Amino acid sequence: MDKPWRGHGLGAILATEAIHRLMAGCRAIACSPGVTDLSSDRLRNQTEFDRVTTKIARGWELIGFRRYQGNVYLLSPASLELEEQRGAMRGRLADLGIVWRRIQGSRTSP
Repeated sequence: MDKPWRGHGLGAILATEAIHRLMAGCRAIACSPGVTDLSSDRLRNQTEFDRVTTKIARGWELIGFRRYQGNVYLLSPASLELEEQRGAMRGRLADLGIVWRRIQGSRTSP
């Protein structure tokens, strides 16, 4: 994700929508939160890497994932929490869209 969009919860919003679309027939969904883009110099420091990984795990927990074993998290597709969070996240996405349109409008205004 481009740097200006990081830290706004878009990853969790997009993950929730993907899970919802792909979960038909699933009994459980598993993930292992972690950093996939290691190109940043700041993530070469183990402390910073751990901090970011923990933040990602908290995002997964927000939508209903629970720690299973080690760094593996599980989610039941029947979770009411997932559906509740999906609604809340859609609201946040709409709010982000409004802000983005305002920014774009101010850049194109003379």
